[in-house]
Amino acid sequence: MRYTTWIVLLLALSAPLKFSQRVTPKPNLKAWWPASGAVILGGGGLQSEAADLFIDRLIALAGGPGALIVVIPTASDGLPAELPTSGPQSPRINTLRQHLESRGAQRIAFLHTRDRQVANSEAFVKILRSAQGVFFPGGRSRVLDETYHDTLVAHELQALLKRGGVVAGDSAGAITIGCFWLGWTSPTSDFGKITDGLCLLPQVTVSPHFQRMGNEWADVILKYVSAHPPTVAINIEENTALVLRGSAAEAIGRGGVSVFDPAQDKTKALLRLAAGERRDFAK
Repeated sequence: MRYTTWIVLLLALSAPLKFSQRVTPKPNLKAWWPASGAVILGGGGLQSEAADLFIDRLIALAGGPGALIVVIPTASDGLPAELPTSGPQSPRINTLRQHLESRGAQRIAFLHTRDRQVANSEAFVKILRSAQGVFFPGGRSRVLDETYHDTLVAHELQALLKRGGVVAGDSAGAITIGCFWLGWTSPTSDFGKITDGLCLLPQVTVSPHFQRMGNEWADVILKYVSAHPPTVAINIEENTALVLRGSAAEAIGRGGVSVFDPAQDKTKALLRLAAGERRDFAK
């Protein structure tokens, strides 16, 4: 029974691809929140009002309905290696487009590949240079790791934040915004890093679906981050999101968010935010 729930989620979120030599992110001793721009982290399972609120914040922080929002759906199951440039699209792409349009987005583009060399090409990332917002929907986090970690995509997303844009991710998409993801690769393995992220939030590990894990999961995360400074853990319940504009944070949706920062307190969460609550981490 040990870690059974975690292993089931891990298999769903981290099915591997066949390539990649990982580069372990170097610790960043600066503030862990975005220095400029905004980040939205979804805890997975976004439904109804919470899902609409997530997209509403994405559109608003990108600059409004006329802002260019680029969706990177690579974590989603059932997509081809490359999206067709014309003609019918997959149901997943249609659903994502319809949701964004229903909330007012007028300029939507999709960017997708499963080829790391393509992801690291100038032609692929060109559209990101004119985007005001980027959205990573959920799916399998290891696919995002294998495809986009340490590529020009990561570089351009850093540039987008520097010019005041917004990067949003739900579930696996939220994981990849952080520097790495924690967990077990099997019921008998040691707890530790299992995928890399884009490191848009320095030294941060993000855990979505948090209410499924129970107290034991919270304990092992806190133990890990306490032993590996300056790691900060952001833990987000389903149907919930954390909005970060610089050090200003707000929880939206239905559940809660907890932040473990042992530099502040090694024995408990630095903060728990319920939906609707706000906090400035710099104060």
